[in-house]
Amino acid sequence: MKKINWLYVIVACFLASCGSVQSFTFDELIPAETSFPEQLSTVAVVNNMVPIPSPKSSLLTLGSLEGDGKTTAESLANGLADSHYFRQVIICDSALQGKTVVPFRGHRMLTSQEVDRLSAELGVDMLFTLDRVAIRTEKKQIVYQQVTVPFNVLEVQYVPTLSVYIPGRERPMRVVTLRDSVFWDIDPSLSDKALVEEISQRASSLLASHLVPHWENTTRLYFNGGSPEMRDAAVSLNENDWEGARSLWMALYESRKKGSLKLKAAFNTALACEMLGDMDKAMEWLSKAKALAKPNTEEEKIIGFYASLLDKRKGELPKLKLQMNRFQNKF
Repeated sequence: MKKINWLYVIVACFLASCGSVQSFTFDELIPAETSFPEQLSTVAVVNNMVPIPSPKSSLLTLGSLEGDGKTTAESLANGLADSHYFRQVIICDSALQGKTVVPFRGHRMLTSQEVDRLSAELGVDMLFTLDRVAIRTEKKQIVYQQVTVPFNVLEVQYVPTLSVYIPGRERPMRVVTLRDSVFWDIDPSLSDKALVEEISQRASSLLASHLVPHWENTTRLYFNGGSPEMRDAAVSLNENDWEGARSLWMALYESRKKGSLKLKAAFNTALACEMLGDMDKAMEWLSKAKALAKPNTEEEKIIGFYASLLDKRKGELPKLKLQMNRFQNKF
């Protein structure tokens, strides 16, 4: 499968258009979309999906398929356990819907009595029931500018659905339905069996990143070269010495009255402030860089691109802080 990451496409365009621009990556902690109270610390992942026939290795279905509940539930439980966000994660992968294979007619919600009983038996505060992984496949053609012959690919859209239950409530606390798609090169080894197994695993990763904070590899741009200070600061950056890099860039900024190097030093200082956790200072320095940028230049585009990333990260920090409060005074 090949998944297109448009952020890397944009970064590649900037690198190709501006020779003094470099990139680096770092691991960033991303908040979950859903927040849970701190007292909900022991959870269970329950397979509530309708059993499906064993997918065939000699057949490729175009149209609708169903994911494997056992695979997704086990993988989701492992993903949540590996995050160490909850105190304990228990797996209940025996299908609640029974072992008889029947056509899908919509998932069945648990009754409050079932929720209370399962929670008591498993000794948990909260249940995550995996209700469905809907899959739809379609053949498509992709044309790349460098190649005149189109490529035949399989577009796979998948929609996992999960319900969150707390004992004592009549209805789910929340129903989570997510959507994603991937492209798969068509070759003789492609089959329903390979597809269902892969998508069932992907569905669990998609759900886990929605439910708990998670690490993502993030890309940033910076300006390099043009003066000894810029080159020395780049060495500090590569050594993860952000204090040293910031000092060099700030000194360069103060030493110049105007010009491209002053803009680049301000931009890079904003980046250093972000890496050191001072988002307000990062925004201040980026504003200084923006004031020096000429309209309709690559520098202005790069500043605008970074401003959107900085705004997004600054907006996520309160949610991330709230979600990580459960770890205070526990280590």
